[in-house]
Amino acid sequence: MTKLLAPRDENELMMLMSLLESEGITYRIQNEHFGGLYPGLNIFALNERIILVDESDYERAWVVARDFRKTMEEPSKADSEKGRISTIRPPGCLPQNTDNGA
Repeated sequence: MTKLLAPRDENELMMLMSLLESEGITYRIQNEHFGGLYPGLNIFALNERIILVDESDYERAWVVARDFRKTMEEPSKADSEKGRISTIRPPGCLPQNTDNGA
């Protein structure tokens, strides 16, 4: 088996595992259960997992991983809309503060 990559965090690992499975690519995770050996904090950077794939599947797996990371790095439409105010009520119909401090 050949090293494909070391995911940045647990979420990326889970997503890549799912994508590889959906493409029918055989993989193995080096140190997959290492974090469960000891009680306490599981610091991902110290318990690095590495995705290994068969040499025959390496090109396909690399394309899957590349496309996934590219998608994750592209700004989403939601990010471009930050700062915009969306209201349900018209601006003149906001509820009034009735708290008199008592």
